[in-house]
Amino acid sequence: MSENLLFNVLPRPTFRWLRVNHTQGQVLGATDERANVVINANAGVVTPLINTELVKATFPGVNPTALQNLISTGEAHLITVPANGKEVVTIEVNAAKRIASRFQFHVGDRAELEVLILMTGDAKDTSVETFTEFIIGEEANVVVKKVNLISEELQQIEHRYTKLADRANVEFINIEIGGKENILHFEQDLAGEECELIHDLAYLGDKEQKFDISMLMSHGGKKSKSDIHTLGALSDVSKKSFRGTLDFLHGATGSEGAEEDTCLLLDPTVKSVSLPLLLCKEDNVVGNHAASAGQLDKTKLFYLMSRGFSEAEAKHIIVESMIRPIIDRIGNEDIEEAALTAVRNKI
Repeated sequence: MSENLLFNVLPRPTFRWLRVNHTQGQVLGATDERANVVINANAGVVTPLINTELVKATFPGVNPTALQNLISTGEAHLITVPANGKEVVTIEVNAAKRIASRFQFHVGDRAELEVLILMTGDAKDTSVETFTEFIIGEEANVVVKKVNLISEELQQIEHRYTKLADRANVEFINIEIGGKENILHFEQDLAGEECELIHDLAYLGDKEQKFDISMLMSHGGKKSKSDIHTLGALSDVSKKSFRGTLDFLHGATGSEGAEEDTCLLLDPTVKSVSLPLLLCKEDNVVGNHAASAGQLDKTKLFYLMSRGFSEAEAKHIIVESMIRPIIDRIGNEDIEEAALTAVRNKI
């Protein structure tokens, strides 16, 4: 797919001269031979996805054309957790070639699901593209942990849609370290009453890496809650764009949403763009948004250097202490150590 596409288009565009309404680019290697992922789960949990229709017909993903190309050319899996069931699913993405994979999760009422997605691989000039849909039943609990350690010669594109029923609880954790260009689109439909979704995302960019992140929390259910927190650090000439939207629909009485974007600028040549957006069609709601970007705290730097650390070592400590609390929540010692090693090699 060599045509130029508009990625992560803002739901409500702002002034064009700001150049934040979208990102323009291409999907690399869209016709390349692809590799399949490995899914580890109990017998009968994973089956081929027969019905290829979107869970939400209007879901655009990163870009509608790119999404449809993935659906038509990629592999597709259905992962089902029955009511009151409990499952752990591990997805291993080894990008020795192009990856184009779709996963549709159906989680029954009062079920529990934990998903761990590990992305590795050192292919060049192609893409790792995934499309994940979650349909979460009433009072279900879902935790999804993703660790991206792919080569910085690869492009990563992620489309993710989630729909929550009454009193469902979802926690997303993203560790984004690899990839030359990472284009991520997350749309969460908090349709159920008293449902809750938390999304924490950590990134670390160096050289010419790009992170383009779009998150939409759509509140439709009464007393629904959402919390977005992205944090990371940039060095060299790396770039990050964050578009976070809280959308309170009619009927979302008593709902609460919050979003916060924090970026540490390690060099004057980096670029960080943050655009938190609040849309509201309901009166009795609470929406909070915040964004901050700044250089290393000189007081912290001086303190560490006064204790015998070099300036480079002090920077390592500050950046790692910022990202490590999210990495420590992965719950797999080997993967956590691999992620920390990748962090230390980049600072």
